[in-house]
Amino acid sequence: MMTKLAADTVAIHRLTVRAGQRRTADGVRDSLQAVDWPHAGSDSWVFIRRLQVSATARQLPRQLLEQTRQYLNTSNHPEQVMRFASLAELLAALLTDLLRGRAGFNWYWRRWAHWFELPVSRAISGIVSEHLALLPSVCARLAQRGKLVAVCLSLTDSDARQLAVELAGLSGFRLPSVLEIAEVLGSEIDNADRQSPSDDQTWTEQLTPRPGLLVHWRPLLQELDVADGRYQLVLVLIAQDLVPLLLQQQPARVLAVLSARFASMQYAKKARVSDEPKPVSANETIQPRQEKTPSQAQPISQAHQARAQIDGEANPKVDADAERQIPAPLPLKPLAEHGGNYIRQSRQTPMAASLSLADSSRPATALAQDSFPEPASAGLEFADFHTRQGGLLYLLNMLNRSEMRCLMREYAETLPSGWAWLYRLGQELQLHEDDALVDFIAQQLGLDDRAELARLPPLPAREQVWGLAQRWYGKTGVWQPELLALTGQIQYSPSHIDLYAPMSAIRLPVRLAGLDINPGWLPWLGRVVSFHYD
Repeated sequence: MMTKLAADTVAIHRLTVRAGQRRTADGVRDSLQAVDWPHAGSDSWVFIRRLQVSATARQLPRQLLEQTRQYLNTSNHPEQVMRFASLAELLAALLTDLLRGRAGFNWYWRRWAHWFELPVSRAISGIVSEHLALLPSVCARLAQRGKLVAVCLSLTDSDARQLAVELAGLSGFRLPSVLEIAEVLGSEIDNADRQSPSDDQTWTEQLTPRPGLLVHWRPLLQELDVADGRYQLVLVLIAQDLVPLLLQQQPARVLAVLSARFASMQYAKKARVSDEPKPVSANETIQPRQEKTPSQAQPISQAHQARAQIDGEANPKVDADAERQIPAPLPLKPLAEHGGNYIRQSRQTPMAASLSLADSSRPATALAQDSFPEPASAGLEFADFHTRQGGLLYLLNMLNRSEMRCLMREYAETLPSGWAWLYRLGQELQLHEDDALVDFIAQQLGLDDRAELARLPPLPAREQVWGLAQRWYGKTGVWQPELLALTGQIQYSPSHIDLYAPMSAIRLPVRLAGLDINPGWLPWLGRVVSFHYD
């Protein structure tokens, strides 16, 4: 299957060799399997419809390679060559064609043809299920195409909920039921009502959404019921981006907080619509309108409880024998238009009041305005940068050890994001604060400037962390500031982090300590991290 191919793989769908002898044909086939095919790019996918040459058995491989290079160096030609910069871009294009009913007409999608006879919702959810770790990047690519809302709305409630269950499993927690989220939400609101202004800030006031995240999801969430499976899937994606570590530890609480914040946006939208003036006839008089107080609005927990009575199960499974009809798209607000290049948000956004429930008694319009400020522009999502402190990413392997993961879970409310742990741990080894990697970490935490990182809580259980570091790395001598000194290039997306460094950067003590192995999928970071040495 094309969807299971590894990087730098060449797959030949059908090879036809016309030769006078079977031995000659077998020799050509073997030589093509062993030949060094040209590279398409770091993460590129290139489909070539047909290669056709006529030559002697010895000349065939060379001529096929030359023809392949020619196609790789030319622009797209849908009749013969199609290229995609990444697997995420490929999947976004495939899902878009499935939505339009055009996938079966394009030759380069033949490897996915087994999905085309299924209902659109089942086909899309099946393809996404094969690439769950890549889903944030696929969503970002769909948003660039202006198709994110349409693709999400094409999913049925049950298919979207099943994807949310699978995504939760990949991230290491059980997806809470709608009723569980509602119960937690009710207790959070009660606690917020009893909270005095002098109380310490909670974890919900430490982080702000990355620029561009709300631009992607706001139009969809404003159109869906809070208990809809598609709504729940989006909440898990957002929570995985914001506080992946705490999401593992307290999924119901995190999802309840996010649900409340976006529900306040819905109430604010309805309030704005009701405030619009209506035409009055000559025989009518305008009566003063009574303002509803927040207590008169239906609490979000009621909507959750109503849906929970219908759902029954916490994690309903998809019924393969009873496919539901794809719902008609709801009226949508247009997505904010943006190109492939983004500029950073320039205005200052306070770290507090991002997800806090402390002000839940305030009017919905106020909640919507200061909880999720509209970014001036979408943040950089697919880009790269140069770093001289690339060894900071080595510390991800330390954080991923079982004892450190237990520590992070224990103090998840203090530092709810793996990026915050990485930054504070790097400071213990005298991290250079002027490096681009520090700016990147601030961006992942939704901050506008690296200076705001100073507002993060200090490293929890510092003495215990140092004890573990000395026990694991003391004998190797790598636990020194020099560990962070690694010059390289970092490429990133909403789902992947790739560090590229020269072969000369490999250090034997670091390797023996197990710090430069590929971390892979890190649920507590919400990313796939890989190291490449060229």
